[in-house]
Amino acid sequence: MLSRRTIPAWTFVALLGACGSTHHPPAAGDIGDTPDSGSDGGIGDDAGSGLFGGTGGGPPSGCGTVDRPQGKPLALPDTNVSDGTQPSCKVNADCSASTPNCVLTADFADGGPGYCSASYVDSLTFVGFKPGAKLTDVSKLISVCAKLEHTYLGDLQIELIAPDGRSVVLRQFVGRSNGSFFLGHANACDDDNAPVAGVGYEYCWTAAAATKLLTADSMTCSAPGGCESWDGTPLNSCVVGDTKFDVVPARSYLPDVPFSTLAGAELNGTWTFRITDLWQIDNGFLFDWSIQFDPSLVADCSNPIVK
Repeated sequence: MLSRRTIPAWTFVALLGACGSTHHPPAAGDIGDTPDSGSDGGIGDDAGSGLFGGTGGGPPSGCGTVDRPQGKPLALPDTNVSDGTQPSCKVNADCSASTPNCVLTADFADGGPGYCSASYVDSLTFVGFKPGAKLTDVSKLISVCAKLEHTYLGDLQIELIAPDGRSVVLRQFVGRSNGSFFLGHANACDDDNAPVAGVGYEYCWTAAAATKLLTADSMTCSAPGGCESWDGTPLNSCVVGDTKFDVVPARSYLPDVPFSTLAGAELNGTWTFRITDLWQIDNGFLFDWSIQFDPSLVADCSNPIVK
């Protein structure tokens, strides 16, 4: 869909060493669109995946790594609501079955900061950490990565939620007024009712990075050299003239909220990756996501770390 803000005037890997790594396809029933069946080697096919070792040609493996590839690009659920019309909430119990996730944002303008949403949610149940272990040193959560494309970064909130409910906001939704930036080479000419995937870029969040996705004033990309300038070809034939799209470069970034919010989190149990689109129009796709923990947290790298 041609982005509302770009109409012209005329990427869970839980890395834990060569052993204890897992290529773990999502299961049907995730909130949001049901994962596509994919092709051979994709969702539902773990052959050669490296349940105890390598990843069969996928993302890098390691003890403490779990990868969540999509067999085909997964269309992210779009809120399809405008300013002030999305149900507000404080906890999940405030929300209906159709929009079951209470997403706490930094937007206080339109009934927020909590919004009931039909997020994309993917969960992994970890069993391979040492019994009773907690994330006392947040630097041992090495990274969370996602291969994504989207025509409007400002729509999104991206989170990682620990088994005990603690969470870190990787990309924070701050309101329906900024973020006119692409993730990847997104398709701006498709229809929101029939989205067509563009080209995803891999974005990683790590405490070792130097900058967040955007500058403090949200006016440009924080990566060295700023945003990538893209003319939209060959995907965006509906755009004419010399329009350029600002694309957030693929690289590692600081999370919008520090990983310290996860300090003391239980390691064994269900970890959840959640992406929420909080503004109508524009769409995007998830191709893969991963999470990496330090191998020292794993009880035995020769065993699976998730079930």
